[in-house]
Amino acid sequence: SRWWYWIAAIPLYVALGGLLAVLFIGAFLFDLFLTGGIVTIFGAFVVVPIVGLLGLVLSVMYPIATYVDARAIAESDASWSPDPLVWGLAALATEVLSAFTLSIVLALYYLYKRHVAVGTP
Repeated sequence: SRWWYWIAAIPLYVALGGLLAVLFIGAFLFDLFLTGGIVTIFGAFVVVPIVGLLGLVLSVMYPIATYVDARAIAESDASWSPDPLVWGLAALATEVLSAFTLSIVLALYYLYKRHVAVGTP
């Protein structure tokens, strides 16, 4: 199953979002004092909507990918047999209740367990 790519995207998205937030604040300060608004306008009207759209896609795909990937592993002959419903609902719960904060932990733990049982990622 290649659905684990969506799961691996969660920690990357959060790290990228944090980096973009720092860069946006830096650009805003640079823009405020030196350029007159161009950098902030570009960031606010181009970068932020793209990152937000990516977050929306990930928020839909993360629980689905976790469920489908766990089901594929459970149906295989791997040493680990995850319950797809539990993992899918856990992914949904961490996403809804913590806005991706706990999703990072769950995604990394799932990928670790998957790696031990299957060998990838």
